[in-house]
Amino acid sequence: MSVSATSPNWDRVADEFCQAWSSDVGRPDYARLADFYAPDPDVVIYDSLAPLAGFRGFEQMREAIYPGLAAIDVQRTGPVEAKGLADSRVVVTSYPFRLAYGFADGRRYELEARISEVWERRPGGYRIVHEHPSTVHDLDHS
Repeated sequence: MSVSATSPNWDRVADEFCQAWSSDVGRPDYARLADFYAPDPDVVIYDSLAPLAGFRGFEQMREAIYPGLAAIDVQRTGPVEAKGLADSRVVVTSYPFRLAYGFADGRRYELEARISEVWERRPGGYRIVHEHPSTVHDLDHS
């Protein structure tokens, strides 16, 4: 997994990222998440539910995607694969994770997924400029 001598520990970064998404107060830690994403208007944030346009997506999530959310738990479930590109100015990471949503009305959803993230080295560290979660939904076919 070694990308370069100056790269962060990507397992630790992934765990911190998952922790920022996790919450028992009905919303992720938006301020903490903002530290992970490049604050560019063309960065598209995709959740496992619906895509959002640009970094302003955090505001949309507060209003449209998580109404009634009571808890969210995100846990990395396997190793992080990291590949450095362009002299490690860009790093692509990928890892499996488990996502659990709990809503105030008692509904609960759990997903097994994999996320791929493109990190770009910026002043202050690496920031996500693109991400793509791939989820497997357990659909009731009755």
